[in-house]
Amino acid sequence: MHNQDGSNGVGGGPDGHPEDRVPAPHAVIEGRYELLEPVGSGGMGEVWKSYDRRLRRFVAVKGLLDTTAASPDTKRAALQRARREAEALAKIEHQNVVTVHDQIETADQVWIVMKLLEGRSLADLLSRDGVLGVPRAADIGLQMAQGLRAVHEAAVLHRDVKPGNVLVRDGGQVVLVDFGIATFEGADRVTRYGGVIGTPPYLAPELFAPGSPGPTRASDLWALGVTLYEMVEGRLPFAGREVWEVQAHIQQAPEPVFRYAGPLGPVIRALLVTDPAGRPDAASAEEMLREVLAEPGTPPPARAAGSTPPPTAPTTPPTPALVLPGPGPGPGPEPATPAGAVPPELLEPAPRGERGRRRGWKVAAAAACVVLLAGGGWVLAQNGSGGGRDDVSGRQGAGSGGVDTEQAWQQWKNARKRLTIGAKEDQPGLSLHDRKGVWSGFDIDIAYALARELGYDEKQVDFYGVTTANRASKLRNGEVDLVVASYSMTPEREKRDGIRFVGPYYKAGTSLLVRRKSARYDLDEAVDVKRNHVDVCTARDSTYADRLRKDGYTTGKWQPDTYKECVKRLLDRNSSVYAVASDDVLLAGYAKDDPAHLKLLPSGSGTEPYGVAMRKDDPLLRGRVCSALRKILAGAEWPEMYMKDLSPLTGRKTAPNRPELQPCPGE
Repeated sequence: MHNQDGSNGVGGGPDGHPEDRVPAPHAVIEGRYELLEPVGSGGMGEVWKSYDRRLRRFVAVKGLLDTTAASPDTKRAALQRARREAEALAKIEHQNVVTVHDQIETADQVWIVMKLLEGRSLADLLSRDGVLGVPRAADIGLQMAQGLRAVHEAAVLHRDVKPGNVLVRDGGQVVLVDFGIATFEGADRVTRYGGVIGTPPYLAPELFAPGSPGPTRASDLWALGVTLYEMVEGRLPFAGREVWEVQAHIQQAPEPVFRYAGPLGPVIRALLVTDPAGRPDAASAEEMLREVLAEPGTPPPARAAGSTPPPTAPTTPPTPALVLPGPGPGPGPEPATPAGAVPPELLEPAPRGERGRRRGWKVAAAAACVVLLAGGGWVLAQNGSGGGRDDVSGRQGAGSGGVDTEQAWQQWKNARKRLTIGAKEDQPGLSLHDRKGVWSGFDIDIAYALARELGYDEKQVDFYGVTTANRASKLRNGEVDLVVASYSMTPEREKRDGIRFVGPYYKAGTSLLVRRKSARYDLDEAVDVKRNHVDVCTARDSTYADRLRKDGYTTGKWQPDTYKECVKRLLDRNSSVYAVASDDVLLAGYAKDDPAHLKLLPSGSGTEPYGVAMRKDDPLLRGRVCSALRKILAGAEWPEMYMKDLSPLTGRKTAPNRPELQPCPGE
C-alpha cells in the first residue's frame, strides 16, 4: 500500500471524479466503493485505489480473506475471523497506523476501507539509498514502535512488519500499513499452503518451534529488529529467501554482524533475542529508541537525499548524505576492533529482567555512541557541509568564551536559511491548517511575530504539523527549530522531553467539552462528569493524562494523539466517551465550530501556561527567543492578536493581562 496518490494528486474532470478519466466501468462494492486500480499487494490480496461515491473521496480498499480457502468449513472460519479483525482494526486510532474508515462484507470477501496515503515505502527508500543514517533509522524505528504499541494495545498483531509495509510520508511521518494478515492475540494459528503466514526474512524463530502458540507481540518486535538492522546495515541479518534457509541461518549464527549500527546496535540485539520472553515490548523499544535519539552527540535525523520537504516548505536541492562503503552481500567476518573501541562483551544483551535489560542497554548504547562517533564508524546523515546544526552548536560553546554573540547568531542563521516551526493543525482559534494550506490562529501569529524578531520574514517560515504526542520528538530529532503548539510549560516536561521552554506567552484555564444533548446523562458541570463515571478523553502525553485519574475521573485505557480525535469520539453516539478534557480556549474552538452538538462546561481551577519549546542544547536560540517574546509581550502586538484570534472564543471584549515572562537565560 505504497506509492499511492492522495485525493489532491489525482487528475480528471472539473471535480476530479474518476469517471472522467476511466474509460470503462469498474467493480463497485456495495454500490459505494469503486475499485479503480491496484496500488500494491501483500497479505491475502491486492490493495485497490478506490473512489468513495458517497463521500466523494479516494480511499484504499483491501480484501482480508484468503480466496484459496478450500473447504466450506475453512471459508466459514476465515470469514468469521476476518470480521473480527476488521472490527478490531477500525478501533485503532494512531498517527503511525493507517486509518480504517469502513468494513464491508460481500458474498465472498470481507473488505476494509482505509485512508489513501501519499508517500513511498521504506522498501523503496532502502532500494534507492541502500542504507540510512543511524539518526534517521532510529526515528523511523521509533515511529514504528509507537504504531506497534497502539496495535498491540488493541489486542491486534500485525504479523507482517517489514519495509514494504512501512509508509514514509513527506515530512517524515511513518505509517504502518497492510493489515491484510493481521490477527488477534490468542487466535487459532492460521497457515497458508501449509506454512506460517508472513515474509520469511522477518519471521521470528519461535513461530517454527514445536508446539508454538503462533504469532505473539514478541514476533512483531522481532520483525522490527530485522527492519532496523536492514536500515542501518544495508542488508538482512539472516540471509535466505525460503523459510528453512532463514531459520537455518538464525540457528547457526544467532548474532548477526554489526558494522554501522553504532548506538542502535544494542537496541537491535535486544529485539533479535531468539527467546521471545527476552525481547522488549513495543513500549520498551520506544523508550530505547528515544534514548538513542537523545544521546549527546547524536545528530538530528536529516531527510534522505531526494526526500520531499514539508508541504509548506519550498523544494530545495537535496543534501547529500555521508555514507560509508556498504557491506557486501551476505554475512562476512567480524571486522577487527579498532584501538580504543568498546569491547564486544559490553554490547551483549543485558540480563533478561526488564530493569536490568534497560539499564544494560543504556550503558552499552552510551559507550557505543562515544566510541563510534569518535571513530566515524557509523553512518551519519549530515545537514550540510561545515555549517550543520551540530557544527554551529559547537561554535556556540566556543562563543561563550569570547566569540561575539551577534557573530554566533549570524552563524546560526546562516546554517538555517529558513525557520521551521512545529504547530498543531486542528485547533480552531489557536492553530489551524486549512484545506488550502493556510495556517491561522493565535499560536501562528505568535510564531510569525517571533520569526520577525529573529530576522526571518513570513516567506522564510515553514510550519510543520505536530501533535501532543510527537512534538517533543520532532523537536529533538531536528525536524523543527521551535514548537509553538499550546505546549504547557512544566519542569517535568523539560526533564522528560529533553527540551527547554521560553514563556509563557498565554495562560489558559482548564475545562471539559461535552455533548449538548446526552441521552443518558445531564452534564452541566465538571462534578456531573466525575459523579457519573463517564469516560473522559484527552490527548496522550498531555498534562491531563495523569491529572484526570488523580482527580477521580474515569478515562479509557488508550488515549489518542490529538484532541480532534477525542472530539470525534465524543460526537460518535456509539462511543463510550462523554467528555473531553483540555484547556478552555482550545475546547472553546471546537464548541464554536459545532455549537449544535457541543458545549463547553465552566472553567475549573488552575491554569496552563503555554511556552515556546526548543532543544535544550541550543542556548543561543533560547536567549534570542526569550528576548523576542519579551518585546512582543510588551508591545501592542499581543493584545491585538488576542482580540483577533481568541476573543471570538472566550467572549472577552478586552484582552486579559499579559502573562509574566519567566526569566531568560542569564537573567
